[in-house]
Amino acid sequence: MASMPLSTRCSLPVAVLLSTLLLIACGGRSLNKNAARNLIANSPITNFDKEDVYVESITQISPSEALVETRLKAALRLEKVRGEWIIREVRLGDRPWEKLDDVVTALKAVQTEETRKMLERIAAAVGQYRLKNGSLPTFRDYVMLADRLYPDYLTTLIRNDAWNRPLAANQVGVNTIRLTSAGPDGKFGSPDDIELTRSFPP
Repeated sequence: MASMPLSTRCSLPVAVLLSTLLLIACGGRSLNKNAARNLIANSPITNFDKEDVYVESITQISPSEALVETRLKAALRLEKVRGEWIIREVRLGDRPWEKLDDVVTALKAVQTEETRKMLERIAAAVGQYRLKNGSLPTFRDYVMLADRLYPDYLTTLIRNDAWNRPLAANQVGVNTIRLTSAGPDGKFGSPDDIELTRSFPP
């Protein structure tokens, strides 16, 4: 006889559930954890109880955008398959049940898009540096590059990608730079790497 699904309440880490919070919602002030918690709890998208939301970190991307990493209470529906319990579905707040694979895929897509935006901002900052100084910034690694760009060309210091993992950078030509995130699997050189190569006019 097939096992009946089991629902349970647990704490589910969800990175960047609301991938981008516009600071205009806070009257233009810097976003703090309490304000982010209130925004998430009261969002019509999720409608959580405030006690179900814990904000772990906030990364300011630009004066008007921030990445918020949260831990949220969620309901999970489990099913016993061939003697093993597996997670079938998840429900966040008062939203409908969703297949766990669909939720993970959606979050991965959000984080990938946010990482691409980060790389675009960094590349734009490199372009501004070159326009002012006549050459690309010299650097050994991404940390040195970020230090060269911040704060004059990169208004917010970006160190990590949307998975909170270090970025990489290398110069591949006199006027060409490559920026790289290890992507969802966290391993550089794998197929899911996120890369941006930008060449600037001589």
